[in-house]
Amino acid sequence: MTPYRIKSLTVALILVWALIGAGCASVSVQKPVVIDFGASQSEIAQSLATSCAEIRERVIEPAQLPNVETQSQIDCIGFNYFGAPRLAEFVFADDALILTWILVEKDDLPALEKAFIRDYGTLSFQDESITGFHDAFAAVRKDIPEALYYSPSVAQLVVARMTQ
Repeated sequence: MTPYRIKSLTVALILVWALIGAGCASVSVQKPVVIDFGASQSEIAQSLATSCAEIRERVIEPAQLPNVETQSQIDCIGFNYFGAPRLAEFVFADDALILTWILVEKDDLPALEKAFIRDYGTLSFQDESITGFHDAFAAVRKDIPEALYYSPSVAQLVVARMTQ
């Protein structure tokens, strides 16, 4: 291989990595439109029909949330988020959507956190396990790599757990 060819390949690789990085940096982390807080489990399942490769629904017994009679969850496998298919967990309390966790790869966390700061501005809370954006009802969890979107109806509970 000639020095010119090596140089050309090196430049091409640098350009590809720059384009990949720029693509991730421009991916929005605004709350996906299918996350409709307060909607019923059947409404969310119907809206996810074309967004998931597979949908699993389950009841959480006993409910793990305080002051809740029933808790259930939809697991959406293959949910397109932050440039890749992900597992998204839609959590319901008394048949109303209250939380959505979207799992990401650990390697995605630095770019994800930068995108949250870009889209939501000043963070409200940060430690080694979570970065919260209380005004946006959103967070980046780092101990278990995931993005969180939560309903204003459970904001007090989420913020309390985040800051304890």
